[in-house]
Amino acid sequence: MSLRSVFSTVVILLIAWAAPGMAQQKLGDLVAMGGYEWIIGKWVATADDGQKAESNFDWAADKCVILNDLRVGDFKYQGMILLPPAGGDAFDEGADSRGGIWKGTWSPDGDGLVRKVEHTSPDGQSRKGEIVYGKVDADTITIAIYGADSSGARSSEPWNKLTYKRQQGKPAQTIAAAETASRTTDYQKLGDVVAEGGYQWLMGKWAAGEEGRTYELEYKPILDMHAASVDVKIGDFKYIGMILYVANRQEIVQIGADSMGGIWKGAWEQDNNDALNKIEYTKPDGTTVKMQHVYQKIDNDGMKVKQYDVATDGTRGSQSRGDLTFKRQKPAEKAK
Repeated sequence: MSLRSVFSTVVILLIAWAAPGMAQQKLGDLVAMGGYEWIIGKWVATADDGQKAESNFDWAADKCVILNDLRVGDFKYQGMILLPPAGGDAFDEGADSRGGIWKGTWSPDGDGLVRKVEHTSPDGQSRKGEIVYGKVDADTITIAIYGADSSGARSSEPWNKLTYKRQQGKPAQTIAAAETASRTTDYQKLGDVVAEGGYQWLMGKWAAGEEGRTYELEYKPILDMHAASVDVKIGDFKYIGMILYVANRQEIVQIGADSMGGIWKGAWEQDNNDALNKIEYTKPDGTTVKMQHVYQKIDNDGMKVKQYDVATDGTRGSQSRGDLTFKRQKPAEKAK
């Protein structure tokens, strides 16, 4: 089995054996304290050429995460805004429907917010910019997009600036919306890696039970198969994340957060015939723990996940800390 084939298994699974800890300040607290809750909602603007732009911000994971998506024509972006447990500016990571990877940080700008972004294209080219969000009134905002030079200095005039109006109704959580349509590209995307490895069977809902506790997992492709969403529920614990494929490095990475205020980052490698997820979990108090999850296929409707502790020198324990066997959950039949 090739390394690329094994990488494809990341698209589907993250298991969180997360021990509850003392809650720290979460993103929802920071947003409320700064008076920036006005940005939450569904916003729509119309450009001079008549094209509609839609920007959505919605809470997830008990207000530890903001889901952020943008649609302009056939361009789609989906990302997550997170707060570092150890303190610092809120940051975001995401992907778009053209193979780009986005990273950014958020900071106040008078009555508005500034998002400093760096975009990396599939061929590895990097560009910087700033997006400025300004509040006009409770139902109106402006979004201005500026270029930035190599040092990060913002250009004097925006490349684009539109006025957005609030739309009624709660924004759809598009990060979890499955997309099966695919288009041909001149670069490899996550869906291509999955198809080459033959791991489409991992898609869908899974559940496991242990000592009276239920583990619920759901994984879906998004952004025309350029990325995948991850949704985990273990009792009151919730995790939401994204799986991203960095095309120019041929790497699959993972970013997510949980409802306790923890941040999860992962990278994937081959482990014999299994898939290995190397994880660094930052607890709500800022301390970090490293672990490894090994994924083993049983059959098309069953899989086993093993968790291993990792020593300070980076070596994996010889015995797994525990394992769970997951069964595929069949879609509920629609009432006739």
